[in-house]
Amino acid sequence: MSVKTLGFLTVDDKGRTTIPKRKRQELGMRTGTQLRVDRSSEGAVELVLTELVPRDQLWFHTASVQAGMAKAEDDFRTGRSTRTSTPEDAQRFLDSTKVSPRGRPSRKK
Repeated sequence: MSVKTLGFLTVDDKGRTTIPKRKRQELGMRTGTQLRVDRSSEGAVELVLTELVPRDQLWFHTASVQAGMAKAEDDFRTGRSTRTSTPEDAQRFLDSTKVSPRGRPSRKK
Protein backbone atom coordinates (compact mmCIF):
# COMPACT_ATOMS: atom_id res chain seq x y z
CA MET A 1 0.00 0.00 0.00
CA SER A 2 1.50 3.33 -1.03
CA VAL A 3 0.94 6.50 0.96
CA LYS A 4 0.84 10.02 -0.49
CA THR A 5 1.33 12.89 1.95
CA LEU A 6 -1.15 15.65 1.15
CA GLY A 7 0.12 18.16 3.70
CA PHE A 8 0.34 18.74 7.42
CA LEU A 9 -2.22 19.80 10.02
CA THR A 10 -1.62 21.53 13.32
CA VAL A 11 -3.94 20.88 16.26
CA ASP A 12 -4.67 23.84 18.56
CA ASP A 13 -5.09 23.73 22.35
CA LYS A 14 -8.81 22.90 21.96
CA GLY A 15 -8.06 19.92 19.67
CA ARG A 16 -9.15 21.70 16.49
CA THR A 17 -7.46 21.78 13.13
CA THR A 18 -8.19 23.35 9.75
CA ILE A 19 -8.00 21.61 6.40
CA PRO A 20 -7.16 24.22 3.74
CA LYS A 21 -10.01 25.02 1.30
CA ARG A 22 -8.06 23.78 -1.74
CA LYS A 23 -7.44 20.39 -0.07
CA ARG A 24 -11.11 20.14 0.97
CA GLN A 25 -12.14 20.77 -2.62
CA GLU A 26 -9.62 18.23 -3.96
CA LEU A 27 -10.96 15.61 -1.53
CA GLY A 28 -14.61 16.38 -2.23
CA MET A 29 -15.24 17.56 1.32
CA ARG A 30 -18.09 19.93 2.09
CA THR A 31 -19.80 21.25 5.20
CA GLY A 32 -21.00 18.29 7.24
CA THR A 33 -18.51 15.80 5.78
CA GLN A 34 -17.59 13.29 8.46
CA LEU A 35 -14.14 11.82 8.92
CA ARG A 36 -13.46 8.45 10.54
CA VAL A 37 -10.19 8.29 12.44
CA ASP A 38 -8.38 4.95 12.07
CA ARG A 39 -5.16 3.81 13.71
CA SER A 40 -3.14 0.96 12.23
CA SER A 41 -1.36 -1.66 14.32
CA GLU A 42 1.87 0.22 13.46
CA GLY A 43 0.42 3.42 14.97
CA ALA A 44 -0.32 5.33 11.76
CA VAL A 45 -3.40 7.54 11.96
CA GLU A 46 -5.64 7.84 8.90
CA LEU A 47 -8.59 10.18 8.31
CA VAL A 48 -11.18 8.51 6.09
CA LEU A 49 -14.06 10.37 4.42
CA THR A 50 -17.16 8.66 5.75
CA GLU A 51 -20.87 8.76 5.01
CA LEU A 52 -22.84 7.42 7.93
CA VAL A 53 -26.15 5.70 7.29
CA PRO A 54 -29.16 7.78 8.30
CA ARG A 55 -31.08 6.17 11.19
CA ASP A 56 -34.21 5.62 9.06
CA GLN A 57 -32.15 3.56 6.58
CA LEU A 58 -30.39 1.26 9.05
CA TRP A 59 -32.89 -1.57 8.40
CA PHE A 60 -31.46 -1.93 4.88
CA HIS A 61 -28.02 -2.76 6.24
CA THR A 62 -29.09 -5.65 8.46
CA ALA A 63 -27.76 -9.12 7.64
CA SER A 64 -31.21 -10.48 6.75
CA VAL A 65 -32.02 -7.68 4.29
CA GLN A 66 -28.56 -7.87 2.69
CA ALA A 67 -28.99 -11.66 2.31
CA GLY A 68 -32.37 -11.09 0.65
CA MET A 69 -30.88 -8.50 -1.68
CA ALA A 70 -28.06 -10.87 -2.64
CA LYS A 71 -30.60 -13.62 -3.39
CA ALA A 72 -32.73 -11.24 -5.48
CA GLU A 73 -29.68 -10.09 -7.46
CA ASP A 74 -28.72 -13.71 -8.05
CA ASP A 75 -32.28 -14.47 -9.21
CA PHE A 76 -32.10 -11.60 -11.73
CA ARG A 77 -28.64 -12.66 -12.91
CA THR A 78 -29.73 -16.26 -13.51
CA GLY A 79 -33.08 -15.42 -15.12
CA ARG A 80 -35.27 -16.43 -12.18
CA SER A 81 -37.54 -13.43 -12.47
CA THR A 82 -40.83 -12.42 -14.05
CA ARG A 83 -41.21 -9.48 -16.40
CA THR A 84 -44.43 -7.59 -16.93
CA SER A 85 -45.12 -4.88 -19.48
CA THR A 86 -47.94 -2.90 -17.91
CA PRO A 87 -48.90 -1.86 -14.39
CA GLU A 88 -51.99 -4.06 -14.71
CA ASP A 89 -49.87 -7.11 -15.62
CA ALA A 90 -47.61 -6.37 -12.68
CA GLN A 91 -50.58 -6.14 -10.31
CA ARG A 92 -52.01 -9.43 -11.66
CA PHE A 93 -48.65 -11.12 -11.09
CA LEU A 94 -48.34 -9.73 -7.56
CA ASP A 95 -51.91 -10.79 -6.75
CA SER A 96 -51.12 -14.31 -7.98
CA THR A 97 -48.32 -14.58 -5.43
CA LYS A 98 -50.49 -13.70 -2.44
CA VAL A 99 -50.95 -16.40 0.17
CA SER A 100 -54.39 -17.04 1.64
CA PRO A 101 -54.90 -17.04 5.42
CA ARG A 102 -54.71 -20.85 5.25
CA GLY A 103 -51.22 -20.72 3.74
CA ARG A 104 -52.22 -21.63 0.19
CA PRO A 105 -51.67 -19.47 -2.90
CA SER A 106 -54.65 -17.28 -3.75
CA ARG A 107 -56.79 -18.40 -6.73
CA LYS A 108 -57.67 -14.85 -7.85
CA LYS A 109 -57.36 -14.26 -11.58
